[in-house]
Amino acid sequence: MKPIRSRGVIRGYTVAIVCAALLSLGDRVGHAAEPEIKKYEGNCTKAGCHEEYTKRPVVHSPVETGTCDACHETVPGAEHKFKLTSTGAALCTECHEAEKFQGKVVHGPVVQGQCVACHDPHGGKAKGLLTTDTVAALCSECHDKTLDGLAFVHGPAAIGQCTACHQPHASKHPKLLLAAERELCTECHTDIRDRTAERKHVHPPVESSCLSCHKPHGAANKMMLSATAPELCLDCHDTIAGRLETAKCKHSPVTAERACLTCHDAHASEAAGLVIGPSSMQLCLSCHNKEIKTPRGTLLNIAAHLEGNSHHHGPIQSGDCTACHNPHGGEQAALLSREYPSRFYSAFKPDGYKLCFECHDAASFESLETDTDTEFRNGTRNLHYVHVNKPFKGRTCRACHDPHASRNPKHIVERVPFGNWNIPLNFQLTPTGGSCQPGCHKPYGYDREQPVVNVTVP
Repeated sequence: MKPIRSRGVIRGYTVAIVCAALLSLGDRVGHAAEPEIKKYEGNCTKAGCHEEYTKRPVVHSPVETGTCDACHETVPGAEHKFKLTSTGAALCTECHEAEKFQGKVVHGPVVQGQCVACHDPHGGKAKGLLTTDTVAALCSECHDKTLDGLAFVHGPAAIGQCTACHQPHASKHPKLLLAAERELCTECHTDIRDRTAERKHVHPPVESSCLSCHKPHGAANKMMLSATAPELCLDCHDTIAGRLETAKCKHSPVTAERACLTCHDAHASEAAGLVIGPSSMQLCLSCHNKEIKTPRGTLLNIAAHLEGNSHHHGPIQSGDCTACHNPHGGEQAALLSREYPSRFYSAFKPDGYKLCFECHDAASFESLETDTDTEFRNGTRNLHYVHVNKPFKGRTCRACHDPHASRNPKHIVERVPFGNWNIPLNFQLTPTGGSCQPGCHKPYGYDREQPVVNVTVP
């Protein structure tokens, strides 16, 4: 017969078993919760912590070579902590020469020692360990308004090559430019450099500052001009601006689409006034080589006229149309620079002939008798005075002379317009005088040494 155990014994036995099981489970649970102690073998990138730094497209040299202690040092103690060996820019200049970050003009982040504002100390996607994918993206983080609203953008700025013109850290030139302004521009714009070196006349802003006329990043106008002609030109050429404002007659190219640039080279020219071509006359003839219809009448084909007439007026011989004409505009018809009678007949006033008297002596027209003032005399009788110096119907210069050219000496015309009639002059020149038989009187001769007795006196 089996012995009978009491309930108390059974309960005690059961409790003992349960406690033993719990203690055994606790041992296993406690053992699993203990942290695994890492073994930091090798450098930071190979110990399983910072390996991702070596995977970047561009890696900082100390990271690549595993020499993390070039920038970091261990903090004493049981904890796994590090600190930088130096702070701010001082850490970077331990390797990167400090002289490269010095100059008359220093970039703001460099001044503040904030190298990490632009560079990632471990690695990045772009050359130079930049914090962005491109130079343009980095610069635009601060200079985000530079290209806003620009219709025409400078090539380097358009493709984000800011460092084509600017130093990123420091420079001896304003705006962190790589070189002096004009020198920097002509490193690319070699055609302008060569043209200004070869030609006699150079526009002053070209020699001093390209930014007098152009914007460096872009503008609303072609060629990055800060304004269009003529406004841009007239900002400096205020005398011409005043003349155009009041001029009764304006030269049509001034108001054309290209305005001043129709006739002038903005950078350099062989001719004075920066006119395009070898001389002002050649420029003028590039348009005046055909008849030109105007509200005041048809302008002569001057190029053909000069070619067909061998005796050229003095200014024409010297290639200077501006001796008589104002190329921009003025008060006189035909853009003449001074007063000149516009009709066949005119009362004689010296002020009315200011244009001619700039070169020709007014005395030739003021005395009836002379033996020196003019060659157009019969003995001592001044035939210029006889024809011109009248209170009412004085013959003006145009009655006998062509202001540009003629087949006859002294620029005497073959025919002169008189209403609907072209009056023939039939002029003949002799060594000491000459003769003419125009439609206005009978044949008359004159001789300075042996005065001619004509039938009547004009």
